[in-house]
Amino acid sequence: MMRWGFALLVLANIGLLMWATWYREGIGESRQPNPVFHPEQMVPLSAPGVALRTRKNERTEPSLVAAKPRPRCVSIGPFASAELADKAVLRLMEEKQIATRRSEERKLESSYWVYLAPFTSRKQAEQRLKELERLGIRDVLIMQDADGNPAISLGLFTQADNAQKRLQELAEKGVQAQQDIRYRTESLAWFDLRLPEPADAALERLRAVDWGAPGVEVRDEPCAPGPG
Repeated sequence: MMRWGFALLVLANIGLLMWATWYREGIGESRQPNPVFHPEQMVPLSAPGVALRTRKNERTEPSLVAAKPRPRCVSIGPFASAELADKAVLRLMEEKQIATRRSEERKLESSYWVYLAPFTSRKQAEQRLKELERLGIRDVLIMQDADGNPAISLGLFTQADNAQKRLQELAEKGVQAQQDIRYRTESLAWFDLRLPEPADAALERLRAVDWGAPGVEVRDEPCAPGPG
């Protein structure tokens, strides 16, 4: 009987200790009431206007796809003839480069006309021509100016310096002549490339190419909107 009484006493003490521990842990705690489930208020996801929302504590994972590097755009030119441009195409093929060919118009001075004008009639121009011949001025003739009026031509030159010398000679003899610059339009070819980065090595090779034409350059250009 003594043993059974001792065992019951030990069990009672253990139970008292467990109850006291659980009671202390529950003091001061506040529990949120369980949410009330209302099935009649649920809306199917397929209903119009229903959209899923991301919880505030959910993080959006960063994209694992690396950003595509921007290309480096360059232009090669100018090439003043179709023959030179065709040779440039072959050199670009040797460098395994794909380029877009474009044309550019350039206005160039072509000749310099020294003349006297205006005259109201051809008879007036002929009279002035005789005066010039008496001054020892040669290589003169009557022709029309750009407006179709009579004019006295005193020389047509391809070099601007020669035209200036002629004007100076006439001025020394008291003749104040005029100069008209005539222009021509030249069509130039350029090649535009979009080099993927890193492009330093490819750009260095292109600049080392002998393009067979004077004044050709390989220069950086802003990239126009487009793919890649």
